[in-house]
Amino acid sequence: MEVFLHLLPLLAGVLILAGLLHAIFIGMTFTVDATHVRVRAYGWTVRQVALADVEYAAQDWAFWNEHWTNTVNPRRLVLLRRRSGLFRNFLLSPAEPAAFLEELRSAGVVVKG
Repeated sequence: MEVFLHLLPLLAGVLILAGLLHAIFIGMTFTVDATHVRVRAYGWTVRQVALADVEYAAQDWAFWNEHWTNTVNPRRLVLLRRRSGLFRNFLLSPAEPAAFLEELRSAGVVVKG
C-alpha cells in the first residue's frame, strides 16, 4: 500500500491534465451576445472580447495570435482582429464558422471574405 501512496501525486496530475483536455476539446464553446464574444468552458465564461473592440472578423489565420481553439482543422478557424491589446489577433474555432460569422455580422461586426 505504501508504494501506491507515492503514486498519488502522479495520479492527481494525470487527472488534472485529463480534465483540462476534456474542457478544451469537449467543453469549450463560443457565443456572441449583445456586447461580447465569449469563450465558455462548461458554460462558464473564461474569456470575453467586447464587440466594440473588434475591428473585423474573417475565416482566416494569422501568425501572432491569442489562441482559443479546440481543433486542428484550419477550416474551422475564425480570426477576430481587435483594435487594442497586446495580441490583436484573437483566434477561435466555433463548430459552425459560417453561422458564427453571420452572427457577428448581425451584431454589427465587419466580416471580411
